[in-house]
Amino acid sequence: MKTKSPLSLALLLLAAISTSMFISCDKPHDDPYAHDSVNWKGSNSGTLELINGSNKDMVLFVGQTPAPSNLLGGVMAGATVKHDISSHVSDFSVGGYAVLRGVSKEEYDKYALEPSKAKIEFTAMVTYGAGKEYRYNIDKNYIGDNAFKVNNTGKIGIELRKNSPDGEKVAYLPALQTNQMVYSETDKGMTLFPVYVFFNKKTGEVSTLKSSTMFDAVTVAPRPLSPPNNSNIQNYYFPNDETLTWEYIVGTLKQSAAYITVINNITNQAGYVTNAVSKQLVSQSGYDVIGSGEKLTYEIESTDEGMEIGLTAVFYGGKIKIPITFEGENTQPLIKNGYNYSVSISYIGGQGGDIQNGANYKAKLIGGEEKDKRDLSDQIESL
Repeated sequence: MKTKSPLSLALLLLAAISTSMFISCDKPHDDPYAHDSVNWKGSNSGTLELINGSNKDMVLFVGQTPAPSNLLGGVMAGATVKHDISSHVSDFSVGGYAVLRGVSKEEYDKYALEPSKAKIEFTAMVTYGAGKEYRYNIDKNYIGDNAFKVNNTGKIGIELRKNSPDGEKVAYLPALQTNQMVYSETDKGMTLFPVYVFFNKKTGEVSTLKSSTMFDAVTVAPRPLSPPNNSNIQNYYFPNDETLTWEYIVGTLKQSAAYITVINNITNQAGYVTNAVSKQLVSQSGYDVIGSGEKLTYEIESTDEGMEIGLTAVFYGGKIKIPITFEGENTQPLIKNGYNYSVSISYIGGQGGDIQNGANYKAKLIGGEEKDKRDLSDQIESL
């Protein structure tokens, strides 16, 4: 039998190496963890959209305590991924809310078999439901080497928001949560306002109840995590007065927003809802744009007596601006806190009409009557 020359063997070896390199290049460059058990690619049909603004790859769990059984998936630093939460909840077809816990990939690797021991970088409240999308941003400012502890002594979840009840969402505290660590990129102090959050099964929506006074707020002082178990880590309680009963808290809270549900009936066009100063409003689901055929609810801050608030539906890059008004009126609608409203945005030009004419569109508002008032006591009792 004819033996191969050294040159032939070298060429074969080079070909094998080249083939191996070619095959390895098939692996996506943006998926360095393709070998592990975490789903980093998500699902195109997922309703939960996660935007990771931090510099850490995050592994996510559904529920109060991270465990292998409630692993949702991952989202890499700087990436946006949609995940399917339906298999983790029993009432996806109806809708509801869930607690989301996030740990870093580094921590997950340490405690993959027992993730309850991992350092939880953030806790969020997310909503779900068939056909109901929700977006959550992982904020890099609240992932870092400084921290403080927070406690929720009440029977309802609390969002902590920075500097005002409408400020950045710093953390979410489930009911009766104790010693939850909140991280910060810096050691600068911040004033946190409690915003009570609950999911109303009757309406299928998230509702918020905002504190009404500065004395509900707590100013916190983040302190370095090093050395481990630093005794200087501060511990804070919400609500501010631990002696207050939940019944008393409910009695002092006010609904500081009106709830406007918008339906976009314009074919093949997404649009925006803006206020009088042309600021794009963000829906309860976390989206600023409303898709064709989609229904989103917006919280509009007003007063108990009502305010005339200019609202506009904007389409075609601002070329079509549709004033949102009550039926038969051309003035700005009077919007009252604690009331439900709905508006249907439609094209009324008919087949072959001029889509470039703003007069061929309408956005008429209904609601604000006594039957549309949200009964706060009933909602609280139904938690």
